[in-house]
Amino acid sequence: MNEFKQVFNQSQQFLILQAYIDQQLSEEELMNFTLLETIDEVPVVFYAAGMLVIQPNLDLDQFQHTFFSKEAFKLQQENDRLVVALLNQTLTFQFADSSEAEQVAGDLAYLYSTAE
Repeated sequence: MNEFKQVFNQSQQFLILQAYIDQQLSEEELMNFTLLETIDEVPVVFYAAGMLVIQPNLDLDQFQHTFFSKEAFKLQQENDRLVVALLNQTLTFQFADSSEAEQVAGDLAYLYSTAE
C-alpha cells in the first residue's frame, strides 16, 4: 500500500478507491456506504452487509479486500476514536474530536440496524 500512497495524491487515491468500490458493491449498496481510513492508513468500506478492508495497489486490477459480515465485528467509540474489534485484529479510526467519533459511530450503528 505504501506505493499507492507514494504514487497517487490524496484526490487520486480517493477516485481510484471509489472506482474499486463501484466494482465491488451493488447499485443498492452504493446508495449507502461509508469510506474511512484507519490510523494505519488502511481504507475500510462500511455498508449494509458488513465491511471491506481494502489493500490498494498501483493497478486497480491488483486491489484486494477482506470482507467481514456485520456479525463478525463490534464497533466501539473510545473518546475521539472508533475501534472495530475483529477476531484476530483491531482497526482504529481517529477523528478530530469525540463528537465526530460519536456521530460516525451513530451513523454506522444506524446503517447496521436498518440493514435487512
